Amino acid sequence: MFKKGILYLVAIFTISVIINQTILSNDEKPKVKFELADKTIPYKIANYSWGKLLDKDQSTNGTYKNIQEEVAITAFEGQFLKIYFSEQPENVEILEHSGTKKAYIYDHNLNNYGSYSFQLGSKKGEIIYEVKGIWKGNNYFTYLIKVKVI
Repeated sequence: MFKKGILYLVAIFTISVIINQTILSNDEKPKVKFELADKTIPYKIANYSWGKLLDKDQSTNGTYKNIQEEVAITAFEGQFLKIYFSEQPENVEILEHSGTKKAYIYDHNLNNYGSYSFQLGSKKGEIIYEVKGIWKGNNYFTYLIKVKVI
């Protein structure tokens, strides 16, 4: 009976070490840079889930509302917005917020060295883009950027 208990404890300890070293080991959050016509665009982090269990599903309340009040970066229709990640995500989702409408942008490209780009549409006015990078282990970051297409 005592040996069985020790075996269970060793098994549980081994599983927790494996999970900690594989799924939850990368504590360094990825860095991102948004660029439009060689100018860096400021961004806000809307929410994220990264690393250890204590750092899961963090949300910055009011970020979407805050970015609506900020000054937008001027852009021309057809320009390419580039996204550089320090660590390449497994997937990137891009959502366009224009007024009360939301639309996914499916036409984004993975370029060399882990950068992404997409072309700004012909809609004029202020647009907020929601960019979500998803990495292994269900880790993600959601960024918000604001541009004004003229």
